[in-house]
Amino acid sequence: MKKISKMALAGALVVSINGAALVSPAFAKKKEEASNAPTISKEVRDNFIAAKAALDATPKDLPKAEASITALDAAAKSDYEKYIATSLRLALVSAQSASQTDAQRAAALAPLLDALIANPATPKNEVAIRTNERAGLYFTQKQYAQAAAGYQKAKDLGYTDSDLLLNMARSKVEAGDVEGGVAALDQAVKVEEAAGRVPPEAWYKYAFTRLYKAGKDEAGDAWTAGWLSHYGTKQNWRAAIYTFGFQGPNAAKYSKNRVDLFRLMWATKSQAGQTEYLQYADSALKVGLPNEAKVVLDEGMASNAVPATNVLGKELAGLAKTGIAGSTPAATKEKNAQAAAKGDLAGQAGDAYFGSRNYTKAVEMYRLAESKGPTDADRNSLHLGMALALSGDKEGAKAALAKVASEPNKSIARLWQTYVAAPPAA
Repeated sequence: MKKISKMALAGALVVSINGAALVSPAFAKKKEEASNAPTISKEVRDNFIAAKAALDATPKDLPKAEASITALDAAAKSDYEKYIATSLRLALVSAQSASQTDAQRAAALAPLLDALIANPATPKNEVAIRTNERAGLYFTQKQYAQAAAGYQKAKDLGYTDSDLLLNMARSKVEAGDVEGGVAALDQAVKVEEAAGRVPPEAWYKYAFTRLYKAGKDEAGDAWTAGWLSHYGTKQNWRAAIYTFGFQGPNAAKYSKNRVDLFRLMWATKSQAGQTEYLQYADSALKVGLPNEAKVVLDEGMASNAVPATNVLGKELAGLAKTGIAGSTPAATKEKNAQAAAKGDLAGQAGDAYFGSRNYTKAVEMYRLAESKGPTDADRNSLHLGMALALSGDKEGAKAALAKVASEPNKSIARLWQTYVAAPPAA
């Protein structure tokens, strides 16, 4: 038997588990600790050196590595010698399993990780790493409860990684505990924010995606708001609006409210091109706002987003012109609204002014409608909040939007509240 330092065992192997490069095993220690290093046999040492050389070769000599590691397995007697043998076997199996399925890889790697975790000679920091890797294998095999427990144990052992908390949440969610998983992620967000750090964008995307899928729209909206507050690019605003109201089951849910979502897309400057301009104009026409349709088309053509020769654009412009000719001017609607006993005419006047981008007059009319009592108080409050937001009165907008109590206006109000609190980044 011979004492040999961990450093003398050639440092570290690089093992890839679940696509992540990890250093293994943690052989190295300070030179001054070499005298306290474990004792290993010459046979173990020689086979280690031969196996590592084969694994480090370009290309790797896997048959030679296999032979040396098999001999090392047979020669290993102490916990430390078994630790060396298992670590090398892990490197070999990882290299051999590169083309295998997840199930095959898990079957090959899991017992080796279990052995390293259980071996008292495995350094504590490496036990944490291996525990995290083992949890990843549980996850790939859809053993989500075991994965969640494994990630938690890795965390308790001191493992830190940018994906750890997300993986913990994903495991709980996939195990059926959507609220518990998202709550765990929410706690992690609070920790990051308290430390002055911006939580990873992936956390938000995962949370609101899973919540919407589970039908928990209000909770999903809250995570969407958090995402846009930290990552409110124009592209993300557009994606949020489309996901919210234009895709899947929500496309039907918000079919009568599309114009309010296009207005938000316009406010966030997240319209990507002619499609959004044309759809916005079409939506405005469908709810009886030809003046707004004209404004939108004029803006699109002025910015060259909508070519003047666009056939649909010209058709919509013609419909807008006809609609304007046959509708009551906003000033007349305002006069009629002031004389009316109920607030509905005032709300219509507010919509007309809103469509022409005259938000000051729109606010005045929505306030008048509110005082007289509109048939749809929620919709009036939503439009009042939108007009206040676009006129620059953030506090007034927050107060008006907070009054919206019923769906689908309430959900749209929440999205507008996010805009008021955190306008898109430049």
